Amino acid sequence: MKNYLIPISILVGSLIIGITIIRSSQMDRFQYVDDNVVFDKSNGTTYFTDKKQYLDRKGDLYQFD
Repeated sequence: MKNYLIPISILVGSLIIGITIIRSSQMDRFQYVDDNVVFDKSNGTTYFTDKKQYLDRKGDLYQFD
């Protein structure tokens, strides 16, 4: 068991660091383009909050409540 202690601790540490990096990259996900327009950087969706609509990456317009 002594031979596996160091590799297991390196693996667990790298998992914790990886999860931390992934969660921190999602903090700056949305960008306010205009007063009522929000852009989602992760999937390219544009939200029009005053009209309750969103425009996806393909150009399709959808309605939401």
